[in-house]
Amino acid sequence: MKVVLVGGGKVGSFLAMELVSAGHFVAVVEANEDRAQAVADDVNAVVIHGDGTNVGALEAASVRDADWLLAVTGLDEVNLVACELGQTLGADRVLARLNTPWNRPTFDALKIPVVGITDLMVQVISQEVAVSDLHRIAVIGRGELSLCELDIPRSFTPIELQNLTLPEPSVVVAVLREDHAIVPQATTQLRPGDRITAVTTIAQESELHQVFAPSDEQS
Repeated sequence: MKVVLVGGGKVGSFLAMELVSAGHFVAVVEANEDRAQAVADDVNAVVIHGDGTNVGALEAASVRDADWLLAVTGLDEVNLVACELGQTLGADRVLARLNTPWNRPTFDALKIPVVGITDLMVQVISQEVAVSDLHRIAVIGRGELSLCELDIPRSFTPIELQNLTLPEPSVVVAVLREDHAIVPQATTQLRPGDRITAVTTIAQESELHQVFAPSDEQS
């Protein structure tokens, strides 16, 4: 995979190092000469000393062939323009770092996907609810959905999936039973000891847990 990173500060240099370690080709565009040199010294990546809002700098990073353009500077206006240019010049996908939450509507209006520190904080806090047997595997989409695993307790009464009331929107996508994976149908019976994989919203994780919680945990 080929990734163009706009911004070579702490976030950008760390991402560049991680992506290179994972075997991806990385080009970094950094406006500050000293930071650009530091990235070049520390990371086996192509480093362009230039402005990420400049077409020439992005073309020098071969953005036209990029699978991703990640704009991670500390300035939302730079990240927004860099992503817009990346899309125009041919990058397959773009993603911007959101520094100021109230700038989100601007990114949304221009259909530029973002990830912000506030999003990550919400995700961390939501994981600290009392759902000890619910394990989040991944956050999907724009940080709104959770792919999670949950162990059905021994006290659970077997029930067909079609008769189970799940929080909306939620869906059970797999059932692991005695080391056998099952793609569930409406008539699949969920049993004590099963481990289910489900997709739900992050906000609904605790409600999903309550559906399968032991009777002494339910209110």
